[in-house]
Amino acid sequence: MCPTCPSSEMMSEVSTLVEPDSSHVQKKRTRESSASTEKSSNKKAKKTNGKKKVSSTLKELIEELLTDVPVPTAGENLEETSKNGAIPEGPASIFLQLSNRIDNAETKNEDASRGLIHSYFDFGEAIFKRYKELKPEHGKDGSKAIVKKEVRKAIPETKCSDEALRKRTERSKKMYKLFNSIGKEKIARIRSIPPSYVLNITKDETKYVMAEILTHKV
Repeated sequence: MCPTCPSSEMMSEVSTLVEPDSSHVQKKRTRESSASTEKSSNKKAKKTNGKKKVSSTLKELIEELLTDVPVPTAGENLEETSKNGAIPEGPASIFLQLSNRIDNAETKNEDASRGLIHSYFDFGEAIFKRYKELKPEHGKDGSKAIVKKEVRKAIPETKCSDEALRKRTERSKKMYKLFNSIGKEKIARIRSIPPSYVLNITKDETKYVMAEILTHKV
C-alpha cells in the first residue's frame, strides 16, 4: 500500500464523521416541518384576529339611531332657515352663513350636539346641491373644482384656514351622505354619543352604519 494513501479503514472513519446520521436528519426535517406548520397557523390566526372589530361606541350609535324616540331637534334644517330669510340667496352667502352656524354650534354645550350635526349636514347639503346645479354644464370634475373654489372664496381664511376648511367640508359631506341615506330626522335620536365622535367616523364606519340602519328589520 502507498504510504501516502489513506487506508480503507481510515476512509471509512472519515466517511462516518462527515455523513450525518439518517435518524438525526429525519428528526431535523420533522422539526423544520413542525416549525413551518406552526408559522402557517400563526399567520392564519393573525389574519383571523386582524378582522376589524366594531367599537362599542359605534354599536351604541346604531342603537340610538334605530330607537324611535321623539327628541326635540336642536338645530334647524336648511329649508326652514331659508324660509325665515336667515340665509341670503346665492351660493357664496349660503356657504358663509352655514359655516358660521357650525362655528356657533361648536361653541355651545353638549345640549346643542344635535344642532352641530344638523349644521354640518346642512353645509354638506348646500355643497351637494350646488354641485348638482353645475354638473350638467361642467361635468363631475369641473363642478367639484368650481364648488371648492366658491366655498373657499365665500369663507375668509381669517375665519377658517385651508386645512380647517378641508376637514369641515369632508365632515359635512360625510354627514350629508349618512343622514340623507338613513333619514335626517334620525339626528334627533342621538342622545349620548358626542358629536365629535359622529363627525369623525371613518368612511368605512359610515358605510357600516348605513348598511345596519337600512337593512334593520323592525
